[in-house]
Amino acid sequence: MSYIQENQPLFALGFLLFLVISVLLVLQYLIIRYGQRFLAQAIRYWVIIKRYLGKNTYIIQFKDRYPKLYLMLSQRFDLRHFHGLSLTLLFIVMGYILALFLGLVEDVATLKPIVATDYFVSAQMSLLRDSDIINFFIQITSFASTPMTVLVMLLTAIVCWVIRQRYVIIGLMVATLGSAAFTFLSKSLFQRERPANILLFEHTHSFPSGHATITVALYGFVTYLLIRFNQNFSQKTRIFIIAIFFMILVGLSRIVLNEHYLSDVLGGYLVGALWLTVGISVTEWLSAKNKISWQLEWASSHIYMIWLSGIGIFISTLVYAELYQFPLLLS
Repeated sequence: MSYIQENQPLFALGFLLFLVISVLLVLQYLIIRYGQRFLAQAIRYWVIIKRYLGKNTYIIQFKDRYPKLYLMLSQRFDLRHFHGLSLTLLFIVMGYILALFLGLVEDVATLKPIVATDYFVSAQMSLLRDSDIINFFIQITSFASTPMTVLVMLLTAIVCWVIRQRYVIIGLMVATLGSAAFTFLSKSLFQRERPANILLFEHTHSFPSGHATITVALYGFVTYLLIRFNQNFSQKTRIFIIAIFFMILVGLSRIVLNEHYLSDVLGGYLVGALWLTVGISVTEWLSAKNKISWQLEWASSHIYMIWLSGIGIFISTLVYAELYQFPLLLS
């Protein structure tokens, strides 16, 4: 017990990771077991509700009085094409994420309780600066560094070009470059100072976290592509769960290394999610225009290229961390 009390932040971090892994594994099990059935039932009930509303007296009167408005609204909830319910849901998601981000900005600017939480978490993480766990998180955070994100973007674009799905690159650029520009402008606007006990030297401002942003925007878009090109539901679910865990790890690395406050990482997640949704919307719009085909016959050379790209990114990240990130470690 005395050892646990002396290393409370480390045990709290370990418990948090255990909790996250447990929740994700349960979520993976539930999605694989019940996901397809739930989706089919949801679509079935949606069709039933639409039929019921179509026979409703008030809806019929509204249709007769405002035919053009009714047609426009009914098209927004049509399941048969992208410009219907899919686009409507994407816009709702974007609006909700933006509202959450603006709410977080207000809380940080007005020194709401989340700021006190930021300082408390930062103080606890500073106690881990001599722990061996720091080396692990330096390697994790390197995956979202600028050189590595450029490499991931380049390799993803090359793969899309080789498999002749070049319009996918447009969505990739929208998600990554849009999120990067938004983050740069936000940092310049808010000019929040980084935590006092920072471990790796940084010369940019703190809010929102660029690493958290690009992790969701870039790696989230790569995850979207892997899921979209995959036809196996179980594999899609596992890819999604692994990606979520990776994003959590990168965000956590920024907090453990005291590079950012908790609210910085949350803000970065929201900005990344916003631009990821925009990138996916653009890609799905191009797909609806028959510019992209998701039903591909994968050649062995293409599969090898994807695996070699992943291995190359992993090795490059470890080398980058060793040659560049570790020397930045402040004593």
